[in-house]
Amino acid sequence: MEAVAPSTIDRTRLLPRSGIGVDGAWLVIAPPGNPIIRLDARLLDRVELIGRSPTGPLVASGVATAAAAAAALGFIIPGNVFACAGLAYLAHERFSEARRRARSRDLLLALGDLEVALHVADGPEAAKGIAEQLAPYTRDAPITRPEVYEDAKRRMRAQAEGKGELSARREIEHALLVGADVCHLRGDYLQVGQVAFRIAEVREYALRGANLPLTGGRLLQAAMGLLVVAAEERAATGEDVAVLSKRIADYEAWSGHTAGR
Repeated sequence: MEAVAPSTIDRTRLLPRSGIGVDGAWLVIAPPGNPIIRLDARLLDRVELIGRSPTGPLVASGVATAAAAAAALGFIIPGNVFACAGLAYLAHERFSEARRRARSRDLLLALGDLEVALHVADGPEAAKGIAEQLAPYTRDAPITRPEVYEDAKRRMRAQAEGKGELSARREIEHALLVGADVCHLRGDYLQVGQVAFRIAEVREYALRGANLPLTGGRLLQAAMGLLVVAAEERAATGEDVAVLSKRIADYEAWSGHTAGR
């Protein structure tokens, strides 16, 4: 994870609606009017696809449709045209929401017990493509790439030399960037460039699904900032050496077999 994030991005490689893309091991988020946000996927345990269930809106749509029909027949509020219209609109709105949910997918970025959802407005296939490109770099995935193998070996060496926590903290230093600003911990604060937020405040923003307000009208999803906090906590507790060792051994067995050695 010692590679530095690229300073520019070819926006033609980003999804047109959400401005999300992949550059090597980096998740790139560049919506219009906001600086490029980069997250190193090697920080994450896994990247998955999630979708919101359409069941709730479908049930609400069905109830509203039945109520509208009953109102129209005079069983509930005889002659109340406004009630019928309102219930019909609610039924249509809930049905439309169910269709949107059936077609949409979000990315789930997981680190330990922390799970951060990232909406991909370009549809399920686009979200799937992003997840498939990032997943090989995450820490729970089987190693399939030489560069991921070398990174895992480096982390294993750091553990063997008693430098695991130091190495992990160095990895975090440039794992999340907003434009040229690095997101990092400073005591009880999350620092983004020249702006600092109390970690408790960041958690409150994240619980509300809100963004951290940065200078110049810039924004950063608060839950994204919590990934840095979670990474610091993991660095303090130490690497799961057994899992890392197994991933390395599995890759060596697989690559040795395919290479004919």
